[in-house]
Amino acid sequence: MKNKTTAIIGIGVLLILLQITPAMANLNEDTTTLEIINISGGFGGVTVEVKNTGEHVATKIAVTTTVQGGFLNKIDITHACTGCSDCGATLDAGAIKTEKTMEAGFMIGFGPIQITTSANAENAQEISDETTGFVIGPLVIIN
Repeated sequence: MKNKTTAIIGIGVLLILLQITPAMANLNEDTTTLEIINISGGFGGVTVEVKNTGEHVATKIAVTTTVQGGFLNKIDITHACTGCSDCGATLDAGAIKTEKTMEAGFMIGFGPIQITTSANAENAQEISDETTGFVIGPLVIIN
C-alpha cells in the first residue's frame, strides 16, 4: 500500500511540474503591450494603426482586419499581415505598424459596414477593436 501511495504522489508531482514548466519558461521572455490606436477610412479601404506601447520589441506580430457589410452584404474583405519583407515581423517599442485593407482588395460599394481588427505578437496578448462605418462608392467613412 505504501508503494502505491508513493507512486501516486510521484505521478502527481510530475504532472504539476509539467504544468508549471512552460509557464516558467515565459517568465524570461520580454513581454510587451500592443494597442490599436487608430482605425480610419479613406479611398478604397480601411487603415489600421497598431502601436507597441510596451518596453520591448514585439516579435512575430500579426494584424488581421475584416470589413463586412454594404448593400446586400457584398463587402467582405479580410486582410491578414503576419510580417513580410516590406513591413517585417517585429515592432520596436514605441513604433507604429500601419496596415491597409487595400492590400487584400479595393473596396467599392454602398451601405453600412462593420470593421473588426485584432493584433497579437509572440510576446504580447491579443487585442481587438470593432467599429462601424459607411461606404459610398470607393469612399470609406468611419463613424
